[in-house]
Formats: sequence, structure tokens, C-alpha cells
Amino acid sequence: MRTKERRGLWVTSPQPCPDAGTRLYCLPYAGAGASAFRDWPEALAALGSFEVAPIQYPGRENRLHEHPFIDIDAMAAEVAASIDRPYAVFGHSIGGRLAFELCRRLRALGCPTPLRLFASGCPAPQHPAAAIRDSDLPDDEFIARVDGMGGLPAEVLADPELRELVVPVLRSDFTMVDDYDYTPQAPLAHPISAFVGDADPEADSRTAAGWRTQTAADFALHVLPGDHFFLHSARRTLLATLVTDLAAATAAGSP
Repeated sequence: MRTKERRGLWVTSPQPCPDAGTRLYCLPYAGAGASAFRDWPEALAALGSFEVAPIQYPGRENRLHEHPFIDIDAMAAEVAASIDRPYAVFGHSIGGRLAFELCRRLRALGCPTPLRLFASGCPAPQHPAAAIRDSDLPDDEFIARVDGMGGLPAEVLADPELRELVVPVLRSDFTMVDDYDYTPQAPLAHPISAFVGDADPEADSRTAAGWRTQTAADFALHVLPGDHFFLHSARRTLLATLVTDLAAATAAGSP
């Protein structure tokens, strides 16, 4: 299958697969960039015909010079322009929320419907926001909060210069979560799968079960071993389950 040439900022293709049957757009968690999915192309290649297309947010990696605000409309426009085959959308933590809003915007743009949305480590969007705004915490408390989630490598904590680079990006991402205002719309036409870790304090079966109301199609909830970053520690199981759910959506004739 011939692929469209992509030279944008948001959609990356670390290992292009012009003949892949399905493209998986992957949206990273807070503070992370497209490299969070660097191991996925090889892992998924062993499971089927997939091209992994991680989304690169501004303010990190090759977009380090940019302000770290995530413009969902700009992201959606570039994703829409890149769609040339069946596709699915995966997002973890803040990426799950962004993936949901991305699917809504792609629907508004009249794009082909994704095979499935995978919301990982993320409560359903209509779930009430936390009483405490993490993004407003003083630096020391904010760093402790993020570190408690397992989201800061030891080398970042130990290096003041690295912290100065990472903390503004993290704070911007957390601000987006804190400022998120859920707006009811018609349920999405395609299936949704939610993943949670059995030791994840950020999202559990109860808060993720609400994703069921966001689809008019099939819904699946999967509990995997691990904390908030189970997408790394339980990657093999997650990807195998993802592929199985994609096959189910295809067999069911998802719109």
C-alpha cells in the first residue's frame, strides 16, 4: 500500500512500513515524547502488520525549542492529513485523554473512523477532576508528586539542569489535565478498550469503567499487572491484548 509522505511536526514514523495494514497512532504520557514508544514497532511487527506512529508533543525531544502547550486541533489536522489506511489510536495517562479528544475532532473533520480507541492508565473523561490541582503545587511538592507516580528517572531528580528542562513540560501537561472541561457529545461509533494497572493509583477499574458510555460499539476493560507505568512493565501482555481487540473490531465490521 502506498503511504503518504509525512513531514509534519506531530506525526512521527520511526520505522515506516508502507505496506502495513494498520497504523497505530500513539500518544505519550505527561512529560514524555514520541520515544516512549521506541520499542513498539519491533514488538508489534512480531504480532501482525502494523506501523507505529507516535505523536510528538511540543517542548520535548526534537521539538524542545517549542512552548510545551499541546494544541489538539493542530494535532488532529495533521493526523487527519496522514490517514491513508485503517488505523487505531492509543494513549496513556494524559495521552488517553488526548486520544479521546483527538478521536472526537477526527469525527468532526469527517475522517474515516478508527478501528478502536485504546485508553490506557486514564480515568473516563467524565470522571470528576481531582480536588487538588497538581499543576499549582510548589516545585518541590510537584516533583514529589510526579516522582511518586514513577514518572521521573533518578538521573533527572539528581540533575538540577535536567529538572529545569523537564519540570515546565510536566507542569504544562498537568495543567491541561487540571483545566480539562469535559463536554458531553454523542458516543463515538468505534469500540473502546481501557487498560489499567492493578497497582495504579491514578486509574483503576472503577474510574476506567466509565469509558463504556463513550462508545456506541464494543467496550473492553483490561486489568494488567503493574503501577501507573504498566505500559512498559507489562508491554508484552498489553500489545498482545491490543492486537486481539483490534482483530475483534475488524471481525465485527467496525464503522
